[in-house]
Amino acid sequence: MADPEIPGIRLRRAEPSDAQAIGVVFDAAVRVGWTYLGELASRPMFTAAEWDKDVADHAPPNLMLVATDEGGLIVGFTAVHPQDCEMYLLFVDPAAAGRGVGRMLLAAADDALRAAGCKEAFLYTHEQNSRALHVYASAGYRPDGTVRESDFRGTTLRELRLVKHL
Repeated sequence: MADPEIPGIRLRRAEPSDAQAIGVVFDAAVRVGWTYLGELASRPMFTAAEWDKDVADHAPPNLMLVATDEGGLIVGFTAVHPQDCEMYLLFVDPAAAGRGVGRMLLAAADDALRAAGCKEAFLYTHEQNSRALHVYASAGYRPDGTVRESDFRGTTLRELRLVKHL
């Protein structure tokens, strides 16, 4: 499947120097998309050092891609874990939402997993994240009935496991 083309948007592998900009996109997306988490979504969830580590942890065999605009500004990112066939992260800056950046990143993530030999991809997303659930369903991801619960800074998060045949 070819990545959808969006004028002015380019995909590239994330570099260590991108870590803080990736964190800014994450925080902006969470403030808008995760309002169901209340106060927790209104402030940064991770430190600069945690973003540095996350980007470093996505060196091969893992993969983190960023979507950049005409000026080189990061407007979205995705990360995959090919050894597990997991689509791990996907976030788009709300200022770039509705342009197809998320679909472009998701197609690239699926392609990377497919190229690594994965026959099926999976991801977890919050059960209350209706926008993400819609995007993933449109891309062919379906719930498999698995629910993962975790505690994040005193808030219980319930995530649905979605799978897609590649």
